[in-house]
Amino acid sequence: MTGATERVADQIRAAIESGEYPSGEPLVSSEALAQKYGVHRGTAQKAVRQLAAEGYLTLTRRHRPIVKERPRHLTVVRDRSVYRDEIGYFFDKNAQTWRAVEPPSRGVIVPPSHVADLLGTPRGEDVFFRERLLGAEESGHATQIATSYIPLWLTVEIAAIASAETGPGGIYDRFEEHFRAPLEWKETISARLAKQTEQKALHLSATSPVLVVTREARILQDDRSIVVEVNETRMAAAQFAVSYGVQRDVSAAWPRNKEEGVE
Repeated sequence: MTGATERVADQIRAAIESGEYPSGEPLVSSEALAQKYGVHRGTAQKAVRQLAAEGYLTLTRRHRPIVKERPRHLTVVRDRSVYRDEIGYFFDKNAQTWRAVEPPSRGVIVPPSHVADLLGTPRGEDVFFRERLLGAEESGHATQIATSYIPLWLTVEIAAIASAETGPGGIYDRFEEHFRAPLEWKETISARLAKQTEQKALHLSATSPVLVVTREARILQDDRSIVVEVNETRMAAAQFAVSYGVQRDVSAAWPRNKEEGVE
C-alpha cells in the first residue's frame, strides 16, 4: 500500500475497532471517507479493499461495504496435543464438544496433489474420503470442515473405514486395532483464501482467509512408517490461533558454558 492508503486503512480500522462504524451496518461511502480523511476517492477505495482482504469488511457489487462483526471474542487457541475421551481421540480441547452439524459425507475422490504426495498415492488417482462439518451443537453452524483422505487399499483391508458407522473410537481406533500399533501424527499449519464451498459452509466472504491444518496419521509396520490418513481441517483464520510450547535445543542449553561468560 502507498503511505496515504496505509494511513487511511489504519484510521478506518481503528474506527471499526472502536465501534464508530457499527458491525453489520454499511460503511460510509468512498466519497465520505475521502472527505473525512483528506484523500482522493481512489485512495479511500484502495483502503477499503485492503480492509476487506483483512476481514473487516464484506464487499458486494453496487452496494456499500458492510462492516463485519469482529470475532475477537470468539478466538480460541488450538494447542498441539492429542487427547482422548469416551468417544475417541481429539486434537483440540476447544473442539471436544463439537459435533457434526450436517450428515457426514463419504465416497471416492481425486485428492489435491499435495495430499496424494503425503499418502504416497499417484497424483490423479482416487482415494477414499470422509468429510464432516463440525460446530457447537447449540449453534447449528459449522466452525470447521474436516476431510480425511485414506488410500483405497486400506478400505479393503479394514471394511469399517468405509462404513457409515466406523464403530467406537472411529477410524483411528480401527487403524490401531488392525496394525496392532499406536498412531503418530504430524501437523502442518498454513493459510489461504477460502474456496467457494468453504465460504458457504463456514459463512465466510470471498476475501476471508482460512487456517488449514494438514495432519498426517502414521503407523509403524514391519519397520516401515505408513501414512494411513491425511486429514485437512479448515477454519476461519480470524477465529483461531495456534499455540505450542517452545523447547530448548541442546545448543541452547542452560546454564551456558564458561566460555560464554556464565560461571
